[in-house]
Amino acid sequence: MREIGTRSEVDDLRRTIGAHRTLLQRAAVRILGCRDAARDAVQEALITFWRHPPVPGEEKAWLLRTVIHRALHERRSRQRRERWEGAAAEAWMEDCPICNPHREAESRELGAAVDEALASMPEPYRTTFVRRELDGLEYDQIARDLGVPVGTVRSRLNRARAMLRAHVGPDLVVDEGTA
Repeated sequence: MREIGTRSEVDDLRRTIGAHRTLLQRAAVRILGCRDAARDAVQEALITFWRHPPVPGEEKAWLLRTVIHRALHERRSRQRRERWEGAAAEAWMEDCPICNPHREAESRELGAAVDEALASMPEPYRTTFVRRELDGLEYDQIARDLGVPVGTVRSRLNRARAMLRAHVGPDLVVDEGTA
């Protein structure tokens, strides 16, 4: 690695860089679309130029190629970072009830409406619905426990779901699969 040399070496470097700085800056801005990020890419290329001599071939071409590579790398990194940060932010917002108070309020309102609907439902329908949807029992198990045919369990579930939808609203989706 090269250390800062004599005054004449620094002046030679400034002349070399000064002749190409505008071209390098424009190339980086075209790729990155941001003057600040372009300045950083040019600065990194110039630091590499200073620290690792000698430059193979023509200095202008080497500097331009190095700035382009640095700018493209920065653009890819920025796009990757934005994509990952965006996905992480969306996932975090979906899972966080504190961060999404509207969703939390809707969830509480829906829970209260379902509780109210279940409380107002006639007993045989409520028991059948709770055993299927909350306890997760199969139709034949519910039928055995209640001492009724499986067809009765199915019809009670159908009516209980209809009562629930009527009370809560049509937006509520309740599993209506048959076993």
